[in-house]
Amino acid sequence: MSYREIKTIKGRKYRYERTSYRVGNTVKHTSKYIGPVEPVNQRKNPHAGRKPRLKIRELTLEEKQYLKQQLKNSKSFVKDRARILYLSLEGKTVKEICKKLGFYRSKVEAILKQFNIHGLNIFQRKTSLGKPRRITSEQRALILQYVNTDPWLLNVHYTNWSHKKLSEYAKTQGIVVSPSQVGRIILQDEIHYKKKTPWQYSNDPLFAKKKS
Repeated sequence: MSYREIKTIKGRKYRYERTSYRVGNTVKHTSKYIGPVEPVNQRKNPHAGRKPRLKIRELTLEEKQYLKQQLKNSKSFVKDRARILYLSLEGKTVKEICKKLGFYRSKVEAILKQFNIHGLNIFQRKTSLGKPRRITSEQRALILQYVNTDPWLLNVHYTNWSHKKLSEYAKTQGIVVSPSQVGRIILQDEIHYKKKTPWQYSNDPLFAKKKS
């Protein structure tokens, strides 16, 4: 004979199927687990813990008109952004936009997030400020001062300066500058310094005459 019973374990109810059978003069029982009465770990909100779907925010009439105009823009930078935003406006998911346009997910997500924060400003390409100067104006003035100073007065055992020697000496003074940059600094200020002139001497009594 079989019947079902409900057991309560640590406050939860579970179903079991009990079967009784006779072996000689003894009645034995077996128990088979069926499952919980109520689903375990069921979320009250099926969407709890999930990130909200990324999509474009509500647009004004002017923004919608501007977006449609940029779909025909000749610049790919502007046109690609307009296409991404317009597809999101139509209800496409990020995954669907990537599949249709062939863009990476990171690019699509970044553009949607930027538009939701900055609006139509994302269609303006930022201008680069260029590479920052490696040395300050004070350091530049010191390098020019070295050029105009005899190396011996700076306790450097050179007879004259070169771009490489100036670079090496500047590094000992805490100024990191390359030989080529030293050359550009000197060229900009139109400074001319004495370059090394090769010379030779001979024991030949006619050396002076021959040299002249």
